[in-house]
Amino acid sequence: MNREYIETMPGVAGLAGSPWLASDPPGFPVLQGDVTADVLVIGGGITGALVARKLGRAGRRVVLVERRRIASGTTGHSTAKVTALHGDSWQALVRDHASDDVRAWAAANLAAVDELSSIALDLGADCGLRRLPASLVAGDDATSIIFDEQIQALVSAGIPATPGSAPFPFDRPAATLADQALVDPAAFVVAVMFALGADVEVYEGTPVRSLRSSGPGWRVDCDHGSVSAPVVVMADHFPVHDTGAFFTRLFPYAHHAIEFIPSQAIPDGMWMQVGGDEITLRPTLDPTGTWIAGGQRVRVASVEDERKAYADLAASVTSLLGECRAVRHWSAHDHETPDGLPFVGEAPFGRNLFMAAGFAGWGMTKSVVASGIIVEAIEGRVHPAADAVSPSRVPGVDEVGALARENVTVGREFVEGHLTSRQGKAHEDSVAGGTCTHLGCETKWNTAEGTVDCPCHGSRYGRHGEVIYGPASKDIEGSP
Repeated sequence: MNREYIETMPGVAGLAGSPWLASDPPGFPVLQGDVTADVLVIGGGITGALVARKLGRAGRRVVLVERRRIASGTTGHSTAKVTALHGDSWQALVRDHASDDVRAWAAANLAAVDELSSIALDLGADCGLRRLPASLVAGDDATSIIFDEQIQALVSAGIPATPGSAPFPFDRPAATLADQALVDPAAFVVAVMFALGADVEVYEGTPVRSLRSSGPGWRVDCDHGSVSAPVVVMADHFPVHDTGAFFTRLFPYAHHAIEFIPSQAIPDGMWMQVGGDEITLRPTLDPTGTWIAGGQRVRVASVEDERKAYADLAASVTSLLGECRAVRHWSAHDHETPDGLPFVGEAPFGRNLFMAAGFAGWGMTKSVVASGIIVEAIEGRVHPAADAVSPSRVPGVDEVGALARENVTVGREFVEGHLTSRQGKAHEDSVAGGTCTHLGCETKWNTAEGTVDCPCHGSRYGRHGEVIYGPASKDIEGSP
């Protein structure tokens, strides 16, 4: 079972696929038969791995199931910047949320950098951990003029970034946060999994097809077995059992990245533009000195040809740094929320059913925080940031506009998909049919990734119809 589903794609420079998933380490078995546990964890990324680690250490019997391979989803497609500097998001959070909530959320993300780094060191994991600074940099002249607003937001949130100017690539205002981290996210998760101990069972190639209440607890049915447990944690990118209509509140976006060889020296560190092309840069772990650039973000299946996203990203990097040579390209699939905070905690109307979703491209710290919030709740304690990210929180007036815009898009895609010629058809490069198994929207062929994507709620399928990302849990009919 390959860890990476993307093939080399014509029209995009460089190899296709995440560098973190280029190797194929020893794996875990497929679930066969019926098992029981104290806690079932669905999803083998950072959130699921750390929930399993913490609960296993607390003496709980845990079963973890992953649809494909460990860390092969959003975790393995991250650019893996472990930092509490989440682009320009703090300005909106400070504006729209209570100060106590924002400061609790900021403190939790700051602590998450140290927690992930400490675990990596404790495991002795060969995951390329490096501690180095991260900087927000004004991306153009207009942003430079108002960059003080970014500084003020960081101060209000309690993030101790130091104001200054960035010597690279232009002399523009910047804010630098010391002692952040870089990591190989897939290697980190695999190391956590192999160190879980006898009380935790891990299964790969085990997609959850249904989750339902069963007596005092829950039961999930998989292809070749089932798991029964009184407590379930949905750490699966999108909750497989949607008790709160989250398909209307989790907005699917693809974040594109390229690995490239720069034509000039880049100062060590993480660099994140605010304004301008909003490019992010970080060095790789490769001794050849390649770098990773991010910055292109599009709603899933919203453009005719996503190869343009890679072309635009490469053009932005060239404009910033001079000519560069792309080595590899890939995208991460993530969700945004109406108010900028994720949904983490007990799911609405789901006693002892927990969820974590909506990390908006900054899951390297948010996933660590999410694992802590969920484990504290299972153990009967309350995390300081739990209320701010509760899945049961009521949308505020400020979120109504975002909800309306995103769901108008969904309605338009649903209608257009059923009226156009793509209805029910498979692309010539795919054997998958055209209808999403979630709510019946018509899918689109993704030329850049070789996948079949749903423009309504972001489900993604392989070319043979197998689910890669939810909310769909059922493969397209007729796929192998």
